Formats: sequence, C-alpha cells, structure tokens
Amino acid sequence: MAQPRSVAQDDAGAPPDGAAFRRALADITDALHRAEEGIGSILSLTAADGEARCMVGALVHSPVAAGFGILRWPQSLLPPLGGPDDLEAVALGMLPLIDGPSDEARRGIALAAERGGGELAGEAVRGLLGLPSLQPLWLGLDGAQRAEFQVEGLAAALLDLCYERPVLIVVENAQWTRGLTGALLDALGNTVEDARLCLLLIRSPASCEQPGGWMPPDTARCIVLPAPDGGPVGANGAGRNDPTTHIALLNALRHDRRPERIEWMAHHAPLAGDWALACACARHAGRRAEAECRPADAVRHYMDSLAALNRLPETGRHAQRRIDLWTALARTQSLPDGSAMRAAETARMLAEDLGDHLRVARALSLLATLHWVGADLPAVRRTGMQALRIWRQIQSSGQQVQTLIKLGRGLTEEGRFRHADTVLRAAAVLTTRGETCRLHGPTALASVCIAAHRARCRAELGEPEEALGLARAALAQAEDSGHAASCALACLHLGWAALTGQRYVVAVEPLKQAVAITETIRLHACQPLVLGALGYALVRTGALNDGASLLLGSREHARMLGIRRHEPQILIWIAEAALLSGQPEDAVRNARDAAEKAAAAGRSGDEAWARLALARGLAAKGDSALARQSLEAAARIAAQRSMAPLLTQCTDFRRTVISA
Repeated sequence: MAQPRSVAQDDAGAPPDGAAFRRALADITDALHRAEEGIGSILSLTAADGEARCMVGALVHSPVAAGFGILRWPQSLLPPLGGPDDLEAVALGMLPLIDGPSDEARRGIALAAERGGGELAGEAVRGLLGLPSLQPLWLGLDGAQRAEFQVEGLAAALLDLCYERPVLIVVENAQWTRGLTGALLDALGNTVEDARLCLLLIRSPASCEQPGGWMPPDTARCIVLPAPDGGPVGANGAGRNDPTTHIALLNALRHDRRPERIEWMAHHAPLAGDWALACACARHAGRRAEAECRPADAVRHYMDSLAALNRLPETGRHAQRRIDLWTALARTQSLPDGSAMRAAETARMLAEDLGDHLRVARALSLLATLHWVGADLPAVRRTGMQALRIWRQIQSSGQQVQTLIKLGRGLTEEGRFRHADTVLRAAAVLTTRGETCRLHGPTALASVCIAAHRARCRAELGEPEEALGLARAALAQAEDSGHAASCALACLHLGWAALTGQRYVVAVEPLKQAVAITETIRLHACQPLVLGALGYALVRTGALNDGASLLLGSREHARMLGIRRHEPQILIWIAEAALLSGQPEDAVRNARDAAEKAAAAGRSGDEAWARLALARGLAAKGDSALARQSLEAAARIAAQRSMAPLLTQCTDFRRTVISA
C-alpha cells in the first residue's frame, strides 16, 4: 500500500457532466453533512479510474469538505518495494490531521490513540510513528498482541481526532486491500455510525466479477457509476499475458534484497509459467505474512503455493511440501468455521499415507491445540499422547516439551491431576536441559506454563505449600522474562492455588495483578476466569458486594466471548458466593448448572466441586436426601481423582451438616 496522502491539492479538472455522476456526488455530499453532525457512514463507490479521480477531486474542492481532514489510503496489488508497511503508512498519513511540526504531530497522534484506546494502544501507535516506547509492558507482548493494539490504536486515534474536526477517508482500489488494513477497516466500520467520519471505498468495476479485498458491511451505501460511454466496463486487458515480461521482472527481482520482493516474485512467477518458483515464493511469502501476524495474507499465499504445487510432478519432496502447506494452513486459517481443523486432519492423513512420522507428529500436536481451543478434552489427550510417542521415538526434546505441556494442560482441565502432574514434571525435566521455549502465539513461556499448571495440580492433590511455591517460582520467572502473558498466567495460578487451599487473603493480590494485566494486554482467553477468581476471593474475604459483582460480570464476559471452558468453574464460585450471601436457591441453580456443564465437557474436577456446592445449597434449603446424594457423588469423584482438599471438605460437611 502506498503511503496515504491528502488529496486537498489534487487538480482533477472539471467534473463530468452526467446525471449519474451528479447523483453520486450529491449522495456523498449528503453523507459528509451527516458526518459533520456526528452520524458517520460507509459508502462503496464502483467506478472506473478516471471517474473515480474526478469524483475525489470534486469532493475535495467542494465547500462541504472544506472543514474535513481528508486522508487518502490508496491500495496496491503488491506491497511497495522498500516502502512502509500498511499500518505504518496509515499512521504517517494521519500526521496532516494535526497542525504543527512533524514531531509534535507524531506525539499528538500517539496521545489521541492513548486517549481513545488506552496506554498500550498509544504505545502501538508510537512504534508505528518511530517514537520510543514508554511502557515496559509493551516489550512483553507477542506479535499477535502487538498487531491487535496497532489496529486498535489507529482506529482509536482517528475516532478521537474526529471530535475536533470530521474526517473523510478515501480508500482507493479497495479490491486490493490486504494485510492488517482489513482489520483496521473492520474496527472503523464497527464504530463509524457514532463518529464524525465518512469512509469512502472505491472499487474498480472489473473487480466486481472476482471480488476481493475488504468488503463493506451490508449497511454501507453502494453507488455505481457507469462507464463514460454508458456501456459495461471491461477488465482493462485482464487475461492478456506476455510471459516474457514476467520472466524479465523475475530476473530483476532475484537481485533485489528488499523483503517485499518475495510477494512480487510470488505474483509474477505463475504468470511467467515457472510453477516451481511460484510454489517456493508463495510459500515464503506465507511464512513472512505469518511471522508478521497477517493470517489472511498467509492463508492466501499458502493456498497459492498449493495451487502451484498441483501443477508440478508428484515426487516424494513435493508430497512433503504439500503436507507442510496444509500444516501451515491449519496454523493460520479460521478456528470457528472448522477450516483449521480440516487442514490439520488433511496434513495428518497425507503424512500417514507417506509414512512420514515427523510430519504426522507435527499434525497431531497441532490437532491437540485445536481440540483444546474447541474444549474437546478427550481428543486433546488422544492426539497429544499419539504425538508424544512419536516425538520420543525420534528424540525431539523441544517438541516433547511443547506436547507435554499441551497434554498436561488438557489433563489438568479434565481433572486428572495426578496424571497431569506426572506429565508436567517430565516437561520440567526436559526444560532443565536447555529446552526452555515460548509456546506459539500469545501464550506463556514453557517453564512458566509448566510450573503454573503444576501448582494447580499440587493444590488439588493436597499439597498447598508446594503449590504456592511452584506458583511463586513461576511468577518470578515470568517477571524476570518480562513476558506479559506469562505474568498473567502465573498470577492466576498463584491465586487459584491459594483459593483451593482456602487461603483467601493470600489469593487477593496476585489475582488483582492478573486482572490488571489481562485487561491491559487484552488477554481475552483468561479474562473471565481471572475476574471470577478475584470475585470469589473478595467474597471470601468479606467484600460480598464487590465480589458478587465481579463474579456475575465474569460469567457474562465468558458468554459474550464464547469461552465455554471456564464456565463451570465460574458457576461454582457464583454458587458458593450465593450460599454465603444467604441465597440457597441461587446457589442450587448455579451449582446444578455447573455440574451438568462440567459432566458434559468431561471435566471431572469441576464436576466434583460443583456437586459439593450443590449439596451445600440443597442442605441449606432443607433437602437433606438430595444433598446427601450430591455429596456422595462429589466424594466419589474426589477419591477417584485424589483431590485431597475436596475430600476433606466432603468429610467435614457430612459430619457437621448431613449427620445433624
């Protein structure tokens, strides 16, 4: 994407004298009037290049646009060689919105992002504008988290600056939108209706037959300008291809050292008929996009590489490349629609057919992660064990650590605490051999993850001092590394271990720290659980109202985010809090809901705690027989899973309440 610039000085000449053009100009002018009043909108204009230039020129020189800050975001088919990346270009293009010297404008844009999006959103925009970082926590973020804050920061800065004067954004050649620009347009599109902002997207008529790039929402106003002669617009020579030209370009690009050359080579190689080079370049472009947290671009390049591979003869090496590409697609494709799971299964089947154990293990390990995200814990255990057996056979210690952590985490959530502890101890031994590593994505350092999950296991197995020691060691490692997600995980498990051991005062401070970190870095996957844990700790330390409010908020947050994994545990805490507040009916309802959800998900540990909470609620209501049944179910699971603290509470409850 070329660097955005203001078009205020563009000389477009006299506008065309056509009824369609005048109607389109009137529609856009009306949208600008409404944007001035705080009612923003998105308009999608389909027009040939000449017509589009005339339209933009007419808008810029119209009286209604005189008070607008005007930004031009031209999209390009290929990234500019040696130019700024998409979001850097957007950030630099916003500088004219603030009067004054360049340095002051940069600081002003960053402050606008911080006002609108928070401290880390401001840090993200500071980085895009070349300003030094001021927040140490920024250095502890992963690439995916940084990309999210960059998008959020730019959107927040634009929306904040709209208060001072309305803004018109012109996105030219929207059919070529790629990278994180699409995510930025999504963010703006979700809030434009309440902003002094008009977003005008211009698409080529030829792109309507093969739509691409960012597509506006259904609420956008669509405007189509006919071709100047009133007839259909052609594809501007699409389909005519001279391989000689592309071969010459490829030869020139081979000597270019700029990183963006790989996307250019991936584009020109198939047009030159060089399918081997097309396959290789698209694969490398996909890796670059994946490393830069541009999953949509990565998927596109990996699919292009597969398409090129299909034109090459079948060989053993090409079969391996096909497996690697399907594995890469499983890492980068969408999770909710199941495409990532299908890609991982395809990679596994192809690897099994080829007899390639290394690639089978990679696919199985990836499947274990995807099953964990989907809350299918038995599948996590099955695929994790299969992968682990292969990693041990080929003596890959680093991969063993990764898989042992995934397996241990899944076993912990299943309530198989003794087995999980054994698996995690094996991972800890391997990390002492120099295999300490960071897991993929915004997750914890391996050593921190091992110690944190072991802390929960030891707490459930009745070793509170060892549990707290492990959790404190995990937190010390996390703080030493500066890795934000690791700090959040360690704080959560320190608090959780304290809650399990009924040391409620000890739990409060680390859980407050966990809440602060997860809110600051937007670690959505953990937010409901840490809010619920803190709420329960506050209830247990006497702050009933504050704690209950956090607990209810954590449940709604989990439902809003679609995180089912933590719901049983949160409902257990809500049930216990309701009982302490003298609301046995609420306690029974939430505990029963928790028990049913935990049983359905195969989470026996959560089910056991839920059964005890249900027994307490039923006893408070006077339903002794049902309370006894629920208590015995809790005690049975606790004995099976060696859950010593739960078994002790069951025994105490039976003695003090049921017998009475």
